[in-house]
Amino acid sequence: MAEKEQTQNASFDGHLLTPSDIGDVNRSRVIQAFCDYGPLSRADLAKMAGVTRATIGNIVLGLVSSGLVEEIEAPERSGRVGKPGRPLWFGPNAGLSGAVSLEADRVQGALVNARGDIIEESVEAIHDAADRDAIVEAVVRALTKVLPSPASEVLGVGIAVPGVCDTATGSVFGSGQLPGLRGKKLAQTVETRFGRRVLIDNDSRAQALGEKWFGKGRQVQTFASVQTGHGIGVGLVVGGVVLRGPHGEAGEAGHTSVVMDGELCRCGLRGCWETIATLEWLRTEGARRGIKGAAKLDAKTLVEREDEASRELLERYAANIAIGLANLAHVLRPALFVLHGDAVGGGEAFCALIERETKARVLPHIKASIEVVASDLDARAGLLGAAGLVLSETFNLAI
Repeated sequence: MAEKEQTQNASFDGHLLTPSDIGDVNRSRVIQAFCDYGPLSRADLAKMAGVTRATIGNIVLGLVSSGLVEEIEAPERSGRVGKPGRPLWFGPNAGLSGAVSLEADRVQGALVNARGDIIEESVEAIHDAADRDAIVEAVVRALTKVLPSPASEVLGVGIAVPGVCDTATGSVFGSGQLPGLRGKKLAQTVETRFGRRVLIDNDSRAQALGEKWFGKGRQVQTFASVQTGHGIGVGLVVGGVVLRGPHGEAGEAGHTSVVMDGELCRCGLRGCWETIATLEWLRTEGARRGIKGAAKLDAKTLVEREDEASRELLERYAANIAIGLANLAHVLRPALFVLHGDAVGGGEAFCALIERETKARVLPHIKASIEVVASDLDARAGLLGAAGLVLSETFNLAI
């Protein structure tokens, strides 16, 4: 009897959903569907959710009334009988977010809507990568030029940084390109100046989020977004969610060991993937081989040259990038690799070469599914991903 009374008096480990909570969850799920799939009709949404069109209609009505979504023209579809349902999509002024992408020598600032349109954009130079105050002020100037006044019209500000950071706390633990970023000052200053919520993430993860919602990663559950050039950065999307790990420390694939007792990396380790697959390696190797203009070599330059020495170096560069991709394919089994940075300049020919070299290094049952493509977003992916951080925070979306 006592045991029964104890059970009856026990409390829930949580709380029951109120009608308002349920409405918020349903709204978030519909918004999530738009982010994951693009424009959708009411019929599409009802089919995906397994509910009636009337149920979806009630949810959509609130989104339309708020101005978040609107009806757009249906695309023409040959061979279809009857009038197609009009798709719903974010309005042009819906989900406005401030976005910042930091690089070693510059700050990009933008005003981005939920469609992934960059409405305004600005660039500020960074003259001293170790000067924290100067970097923070460059970010503030870039945002001041693009954000509406008052900034209350935007949902928040997302910032993509080239370093290890924790999105939950806004802390930057370290950055090889911008050592002055360390700490919380960037997030705290921007939040104070503009009075909006600030979210910070690693630039490679931001690129992956940009690809997931607005680029070639849309509707792909597991893929890798790979930054090439002066460093190697990898953003991993696994099961539809960007992999971050504890305190944002996951995803440092550029520092996985690929050469036993190899060259010393700038991180202090030896044999990192970055020591054989960056522009620094390419230019050093080009000089060693006596290739003309080695100090300015990149993928685009090598692809355009027709001499055998350049062709051989290009193949080696592709193979070195492929080594890391093959390791990722074996561990995480992503079918798709979306390349950014220097590799994009090499065009389809360079991507095809990297894909060939990657397939040559994976097990037979993986080979057929490997696809290596150049990002259509490229430099914009970081900005769009930074805006995506704000959208996800505002509407409780899975990222």
